[in-house]
Amino acid sequence: MPIYEEKLNVNYPFAGGLLLWALAVGLIPGILLSGVWWFAALYIALTVIIIVSFFQMRVSLYEDRLTISFGFIYHKTIEAGRIEDCTPYKVKNPIRTYGGWGLRKGKDGTFAITQAFINESVKLKTVGQIYIISSRTPERFCDAIKGLKK
Repeated sequence: MPIYEEKLNVNYPFAGGLLLWALAVGLIPGILLSGVWWFAALYIALTVIIIVSFFQMRVSLYEDRLTISFGFIYHKTIEAGRIEDCTPYKVKNPIRTYGGWGLRKGKDGTFAITQAFINESVKLKTVGQIYIISSRTPERFCDAIKGLKK
């Protein structure tokens, strides 16, 4: 049973915009180059797979570990003993700092695991790495981590 758990879904207008973009980009070559309908179908299918793959981010804190899942592709486990500090952190400009959202290495050496358009996060210092992890309740998340240290 997790001590703390949070699920962050993708921003629905953002996902809808990506899907509309895929429709436009996929259908235009199919219309211009008649008979290339398979290209549009393939492009749209790939876009849907990408959206579904990163649709939900889940953060779960247990007594011995912190697990972070991003869709069904990315899973990260951090042992509780390796966590040194946790502080609430606001990502001011994710595009400039990390090149966008998702799984990104920052210019400052941090590793960001962020959901689109969620600028609230925690800065998690571990042995050898600093993570920026999206959270809608960063204070509660950090309190739960600090509660493990007591």
